[in-house]
Amino acid sequence: MAMLPRSALVLALPFAAGLSLAALPAQKGDGGNWPFGAPATASSIEWRDLFNLGALGAKAWDADRPEPSGDRTSGRRTVEGGNDRGPDVGPKRLVVRALFDGGPAQKAGLRLGDVILGVDDTTFADGCFAPLAAALQRAEATDGKLVLRIERAGKPLPLSVKLAKVGPVAKAPETGRMRQQLLDDALAWLGKRQVGGGFAETLGGSNGAVVQTCLAGLAWIGGGSSLAKGKHRENLAAAQQFVLRGLTLPDRMGEDGGANWDQTTWGYAHAAIFLGELQLAGGGKKPSADLQRIADTLCARQEVSGGYGHGPGGKNALGYIELNILAGYVACGLSVAQQAGCKVDAGTVDKLFGYTDASSGADGGVGYATGPGQKGMGNIGRTAGMWLAARGLGRADQPGTVKMGDYVRAHIADTMGGHASLQQHILLAGIAASALGKEAADAFWSGGLQRDLTLARAPDGSLQPRPWHESLLLQSNTDVSCGEVWTTASWAIVLGAHGEPGKGGFLGWCARKR
Repeated sequence: MAMLPRSALVLALPFAAGLSLAALPAQKGDGGNWPFGAPATASSIEWRDLFNLGALGAKAWDADRPEPSGDRTSGRRTVEGGNDRGPDVGPKRLVVRALFDGGPAQKAGLRLGDVILGVDDTTFADGCFAPLAAALQRAEATDGKLVLRIERAGKPLPLSVKLAKVGPVAKAPETGRMRQQLLDDALAWLGKRQVGGGFAETLGGSNGAVVQTCLAGLAWIGGGSSLAKGKHRENLAAAQQFVLRGLTLPDRMGEDGGANWDQTTWGYAHAAIFLGELQLAGGGKKPSADLQRIADTLCARQEVSGGYGHGPGGKNALGYIELNILAGYVACGLSVAQQAGCKVDAGTVDKLFGYTDASSGADGGVGYATGPGQKGMGNIGRTAGMWLAARGLGRADQPGTVKMGDYVRAHIADTMGGHASLQQHILLAGIAASALGKEAADAFWSGGLQRDLTLARAPDGSLQPRPWHESLLLQSNTDVSCGEVWTTASWAIVLGAHGEPGKGGFLGWCARKR
């Protein structure tokens, strides 16, 4: 993902070039344009960027905003403008664009094209997110009933909807029985979509499939499974073999002849985290030769600057190399691998943290890179990733790590301050919140993530992406392009990290092994 100065923002999808939505299998709900609106056509590689309406089984667009054109064929976007994003409260009127087949909303009679104006006795005058999430939580905690206030053909109409009743614990979807139910459903959903050990339905090329499979594997580990125990031990065994095979395949994506589109460092970084956590979950004392090879490869791919690019080969097609969101995943991979017993070159680690320190602001926030317009622009995703890795690599007391930790605490719920993929920032902030403990975890969830988790749910157990200020500005959402596996696995990882000690979670990523 590329980041230029704010006056010229360019978005390049990570490991997603060559995405063929026509290759994706049909799934339940397609009759109502589920999950991303109108199906892709030969002239379009994009689905709609829609607001998910939680367990209702419906998605909608802002009825007061023009809908983006569907005639796009590239993963790149360039937009001139600033970064004034306004409050994150959601639209005041929602026009329904997708319905889950057999879901509560469809059963209640909601139709494509209906406009939702409110819920129960509340209109969306100040935005839909908070009142809709609160109504969903209340309904599931009590009798399962709520009323949608809709407009159809210009006429108002109340629509009674019945959700499955969960009980009083539904008021806190990130804790207790509700958290476990959401996690179990997501893990089962991922298991049903695993094909040949990996995930053929999202992303493009073997490198993207490796990343998806690593995320799903981490979700199963976070839920308490290992190669020896748990509901998903067979899924993990298949995922392990898929990842090791996938790393050996050439995967040079290309849009332009001769341009460097190698992005395989994403695959190696995620593989180090996944396979390291897999070994730690099984209690193994000696690292596998495969994990050591992956750690060695990551060290060898470090740029002269100390930073990391998408892959080897110099500047990519957009003319840049280093990006610290990837450096955070690399650092986490090296951290988990070292805690699993691998030897990690200390010089590589020192240079990596030296580079990220040079990109950082006085407040400890890790910048995009060290170039003009990139340095000092800290955000929670980049900083959380590097901070987590620093703790696992034994650098917790170093001044740079302490400053990063202060930044993470202060910005733990500021996922909207990220770039390119909202889900990546939710993932890394969520892991960091778990590592920091209860106070930070409470701040993470109460800062808007409980609301977003409630709205991300779908009736089939998946967890869906959502529009946000950057995707609305660019008229393109990386998380939508990456698909349901991407968002479901990421949310499941966060839920797994916030479980009870000893029942899943991440020994290496959260540095609990140390």
